[in-house]
Amino acid sequence: MPWTAPTPPRPLTRPVALRPADRRHRAVLHNLGQLFRYDLSESYGMLPNEDGTFNDRMVDRFLAEADPGHRAWLITAAGRLGGFVMTLPIAGGGTTIGAFFVVRALRRTGVGREAALRTIALFPGRWRIGFQRYNPGVESFWAGVATEVAGNEWKVEDGPHPENRPPDTFIEFTTAPAGG
Repeated sequence: MPWTAPTPPRPLTRPVALRPADRRHRAVLHNLGQLFRYDLSESYGMLPNEDGTFNDRMVDRFLAEADPGHRAWLITAAGRLGGFVMTLPIAGGGTTIGAFFVVRALRRTGVGREAALRTIALFPGRWRIGFQRYNPGVESFWAGVATEVAGNEWKVEDGPHPENRPPDTFIEFTTAPAGG
């Protein structure tokens, strides 16, 4: 009979909160950014730099305050650090999520969904969120979020096809103003 180990308990997941991040959170964002890039390394075919780290231009640009309107939040679950989300304004009006990361121990617990819904609620209006369709589960995640905030009024389209990887996919929807 094969040996089986008991499944370790999952961490507490509620309440979920967004804490605004800024340059004081440099180390936290850098460390979580490394986990985020590591997660994407399989899909993107990325290898670490000679020092063992991955480039994370999104975090670097945020910390350098290079993009006006770029915002970041730390995601917490039951008061513990669980990930981050970064938003940017998009041309023509609206908002995009530039980076969204939830640590593996909290995935498929509803923490990511609640963090995404809270983020979207901060900026009512037009949204265009990019994701990698070839990243398992991400399309159904964003489709579920879009359905919750915009009903069936959303669309998905593939972006341009870069030479070095498959194209990003974008989901677009518009949310109503608060109270409207």
